[in-house]
This record gives sequence, C-alpha cells and structure tokens, in this order.
Amino acid sequence: MKSPAVFYGTIIIAIVALALAIYYAIPGIHHYLTFGSHKPEDIQPAHIALFAVITVLCVLAALIARPKASVRR
Repeated sequence: MKSPAVFYGTIIIAIVALALAIYYAIPGIHHYLTFGSHKPEDIQPAHIALFAVITVLCVLAALIARPKASVRR
C-alpha cells in the first residue's frame, strides 16, 4: 500500500505526538489530562512514553507507506 494520504497523515500524527511528548516533559507548567500519582505540574513519564511510542510507530508506518519516486526519462 503506497498511498500518499497515508504517508502524509502518519507524518502529521508523528509531529503532533512528538510535540505532545515534549509538552509533557516540561516541568513547572500545568499539564492537562493527567492522572495518577504525579502532580499536574510535574513531568508525566507515562504520557512521555506513550507519545514517544506513537511517534516511532508513525515514523515506521510512514517509511512503509511512502510513495515510490517517479522515474522520468
């Protein structure tokens, strides 16, 4: 499956997931959608790991779904 829509979609999702991983890694600001034993102002290791895994999976999916280069002569 070499679809440009899937390729660009996974790239966009990877960029958003990477931004969210960085957001949850910044201490001292209020992190929304937090739960567990960590205060909302602390870093959120579970969220960081989740969004990092999503980033890696999306990059791998983009590599698999990248369109073939057109050869012109």
